[in-house]
Amino acid sequence: MKRSILSLLGLSLMSVAHSIQSVKEQQPMSHQETLSSTFVDLRFGMFICYNIMSYGADWGEANYPIKSFNPTQLDCEQWAEAAESAGMKFGLLTTKHHEGFCLWDSQYTEYDVASTPYKKDIVQQYVDAFRAKGLGIGLYYSIWDSTHGIDKGTIGPKEMAFIKGQLRELLTNYGKVDYLVIDGWYWRMGHHEVPFTEIREYIRSLQPDCLLTDHTHLQAVYHVDIPYFEGPFGAFPEADNTMPSALGHCSVRGNGWFWSPDSPEGLKSNENADTIVDKLEKLEARYCNFLLNCMPNRDGLLDPLYIDLLAEIGNKWTADTKRPPLPRQPVTPAYTIPIETVTATSGEADYLIDAKQDGVTHFHWESSEEMPQEIVLDLGAIHEGVDALVIVPNHRCKPTPETALKDGNILNLEVSVSVDNTNYQLLGSERYAADAKPRHIRLSGQPTQYIKLNILEAHGPAAIIAEVAVGGAESMPRKDTHK
Repeated sequence: MKRSILSLLGLSLMSVAHSIQSVKEQQPMSHQETLSSTFVDLRFGMFICYNIMSYGADWGEANYPIKSFNPTQLDCEQWAEAAESAGMKFGLLTTKHHEGFCLWDSQYTEYDVASTPYKKDIVQQYVDAFRAKGLGIGLYYSIWDSTHGIDKGTIGPKEMAFIKGQLRELLTNYGKVDYLVIDGWYWRMGHHEVPFTEIREYIRSLQPDCLLTDHTHLQAVYHVDIPYFEGPFGAFPEADNTMPSALGHCSVRGNGWFWSPDSPEGLKSNENADTIVDKLEKLEARYCNFLLNCMPNRDGLLDPLYIDLLAEIGNKWTADTKRPPLPRQPVTPAYTIPIETVTATSGEADYLIDAKQDGVTHFHWESSEEMPQEIVLDLGAIHEGVDALVIVPNHRCKPTPETALKDGNILNLEVSVSVDNTNYQLLGSERYAADAKPRHIRLSGQPTQYIKLNILEAHGPAAIIAEVAVGGAESMPRKDTHK
């Protein structure tokens, strides 16, 4: 964010001047920032979409028969050699997709590779092959699981034990995991349904250096280390993006991300090395790693067309070692707390905190009156340590590539806090460009129950916000028990 320091308003605010920076420029680089910087220097990775959908299951289909899963020629060394030939530095394997089939022997289910004619642990073979080539290890895991009934409206202690148990298997049986992608919760269920902070902290307790991505696109950047752009939806980072991020690119249509009989022909007609290298170079300059989908076939091998394409990419692309280091990152509420209620001058205020993302209906708050517009967030009780807030602007699931969504984005904002909803302390104001970047705001950390957002100016006739989140940047805020 180009203008990232909230301006102080009045001498009475001098005491909080140190605490309202939205960028960590004056603080030592955190361990997570260092890990993120190292990750974006990898630049290019192989997204290995291989699971029961490769054998005919429909997307999200429950209990698809697994007797056909028998890749007798499976060769993860072939995958790793192909990745190396392209200049890729890491892999990402779909250990479990939405259908619930596990590529490892999980003690929590028999719907796994150990129950198929093949029987062998594919996660282990992948890890061994990629690690032998010096490539980073990424694992993909879907929380939504149609076979085991983990879906919206069902998340309770039993389901959480299942999720955490399988994550424990993946994060303790295969050595160091550099990168973990979680999918199938926010966009499927809404992020209030799954206690994702609990899951994230559990992951970090098992592997502190494992970076976390979630396939929510930019709706919940505060939950993860590496935000994600969904390539098939047209999502693409803006030219001045400085978020450490990743973009997943689906090479062919057919059976979506997974192999189907028409995949080789689809690859031949849809992709070539020049277009891949062009996209890779654009993403590299924007600190966004390129995850190229490479789908093994039913024999467990990459088709010859993939092998040839990856080798050609490797001959045409060289990493840009002159790219500047990753810039310092904004403060964000990594430890979110619930916003109990919200009011607004106009519009559907509840859409600010509904935690929903849908590809057809966009649950965005939109003002219906002229500026200024006032929004009041009630945390339900006084909290200490509330020092970070993020506003997710107008954001559609399927934006046009290279085009920022400008309509409704906040241009001028004031922020105040209160313990009684009567006496407010004005922390400051900030001006923004008309872009779709999240608005990161550093709060004071002082006792707070109410946060007032006064929108003075927006791009276009209405202000539009997808989501608001508040919490602590480094730790969970504490309820004030002395009230």
